[in-house]
Amino acid sequence: YYLLVWQPHDYMKKNGFSMLEMIVVVAAVSVLLMVSVSSLQSAKLQASLSRVTFTFAQNVSRAQQLASSESPVFIQAVEQTIDGYGIYMDLTGSGNKQYVLYADAEPGNQAYEGTDHEIETINFSLSEPGIVIKEIQNISGNAVSINFTSGSLQTEITPLTVGQVNMVVVFALESDLSKTKSVSINTSGLIEVE
Repeated sequence: YYLLVWQPHDYMKKNGFSMLEMIVVVAAVSVLLMVSVSSLQSAKLQASLSRVTFTFAQNVSRAQQLASSESPVFIQAVEQTIDGYGIYMDLTGSGNKQYVLYADAEPGNQAYEGTDHEIETINFSLSEPGIVIKEIQNISGNAVSINFTSGSLQTEITPLTVGQVNMVVVFALESDLSKTKSVSINTSGLIEVE
């Protein structure tokens, strides 16, 4: 009987990798790295969108709390009389990457105007680049004031479209406007993140 024994050829006895094998491995690792980096960037933008949306809702709530506590405003160490607090957004004037927290100067008109005191301008393009205010729904125009009157806590949204009881601020990824998160504020003062 003959026993067949497999014997490797000389080219298989080499130690190491061939150049072709090395190129295939490097190409496969490169493809996997590109896929994971693009997924990471997308996840980072989605997290930024969530942070901007929740921060906006918190700032609206902050204005509401300042109005309920009837907190005074001090300008150059002088206490100013105010009638409420609010948030002002103007997509054409100040752009779609910022909004203003303001104190409604007495006599308050329940809307932002030049004589009101700006407490803080929140420009989220600095901390969260790539996020924009896509639109403000249920208002007429591109600017809106959300005002909370001190004492009565009346919520005034100016200019709210006739027949509407809430407005919606839609935030989006600048690179893909179909990816959005929204904050709804109604005339009862309810703030919802959608």
